[in-house]
Amino acid sequence: MKKYSYLILPFLLAACSSATSTTNQHTPEQQQARAIMLQGVELYKQQSYTQAMPLLQQATEQGDMKASRYIGLMYLNGEGVTKSPSKAFAAFTTAANRGDITSQYWLGYLYENGIGVEKDLTTAVQWYKKSAARGDHVSQPAMDALKRLNLTK
Repeated sequence: MKKYSYLILPFLLAACSSATSTTNQHTPEQQQARAIMLQGVELYKQQSYTQAMPLLQQATEQGDMKASRYIGLMYLNGEGVTKSPSKAFAAFTTAANRGDITSQYWLGYLYENGIGVEKDLTTAVQWYKKSAARGDHVSQPAMDALKRLNLTK
């Protein structure tokens, strides 16, 4: 079955790109923001944090969904910046509100542990649920652990 899905994929992509709806098409500005974000992420993966940060900030300012996640990780872990849980929280919030499911998980984590924000298990579970519903595989076990510990309703 997998073999056939590779044969069908080009036709599905062609059908999607030829659709008249513009809801899934990216503007040139969004494409540029994504390209900048990808450059920043590559530098982040190489641990070139001081070079990555301006690119990730630029991509965030241009509306990229994921760039703020990496800024959040840098502030959370003190990678190339002074560790700042409150700045990490703000960055993850930006990305999560733009739809980044990994940042939605991280917000759950921050709320669960009171990092950069007041501890709030109810809100943590809400963010975990939102992320898990969209396919994040770490959020569901986090919610399950809270429930086993009787920390949530």
